[in-house]
Amino acid sequence: MKLTVAPHEAFRICQLTDLHFGSVPLNPADQRTINALKHFFTHHTYDLIIVTGDLIWENDTPQDSLNLFYEVLNETGAPVAVTYGNHDTEGSLTRAEIRSFESALQLPAPKENVYTTVNRENYTLDIYAGTVMRNRLFVWDSGDYLNWELGKGYAPLEFEQIDWYLKLSQADKRTARTDLGFLHIPLPEYVDAADFILEGSMGEQICPSEYNSGLFYEMMRQHDIKGLFAGHDHNNNFRSRLGDIELDYGNVTGYNAYGVTKRGVREIELYEDHFETRVVTFG
Repeated sequence: MKLTVAPHEAFRICQLTDLHFGSVPLNPADQRTINALKHFFTHHTYDLIIVTGDLIWENDTPQDSLNLFYEVLNETGAPVAVTYGNHDTEGSLTRAEIRSFESALQLPAPKENVYTTVNRENYTLDIYAGTVMRNRLFVWDSGDYLNWELGKGYAPLEFEQIDWYLKLSQADKRTARTDLGFLHIPLPEYVDAADFILEGSMGEQICPSEYNSGLFYEMMRQHDIKGLFAGHDHNNNFRSRLGDIELDYGNVTGYNAYGVTKRGVREIELYEDHFETRVVTFG
């Protein structure tokens, strides 16, 4: 299977983030999330659904909880891509074990250029117009927490993850590129980008890793990624621009989590030479 789009048409993406499902049986907040998603997807269709982390937390039955969530996504008929956040592996399971539960997805999005380091899976989602790749989505697993002598806090992207992107970007022979990136923990540059908000809300402090491993710098050099989408900070759903790159948040989706932001999704319409995006909240 390939991700395809008609020439000059929009490829429609739905970003879900920060579901925060607890254990089965689901509590009322989790069941509200399930019900909201079911209702939402009866009225909205997409070419791709991407989930940017913190699907679960404090969870004794992670596979059962994810299966209930994936059943909802299966009913949409859209390909589904997943990456993970800092809460997903706070229990006893590794990231590889959590990833294995993606086998419950009936239509997993076709991962290309898969690269795994320190148990973080990174991949691209390539979108074709006919036989030609029109757009590429880079998906990074941004990890969870520092666990060595640097101390505590959120982990940065590893240099190997940035090198993976750089090699793919340099090998790409397209003359004009409008690509996107997705991850859970925002880059440190989101702090600077908060001075250039285009729309949306900044309702809390931005919480990246305190260590900057250099992805944004390489994105600026390569001129391919025009928008990067994160999750993590539930009260932030703004769009911003730093240089020629949009640094955007998704919109918190799950009710079983902190935050006053109205729950919903971020929609992205990706064209050959630009993209448009908006937050859509649940009714």
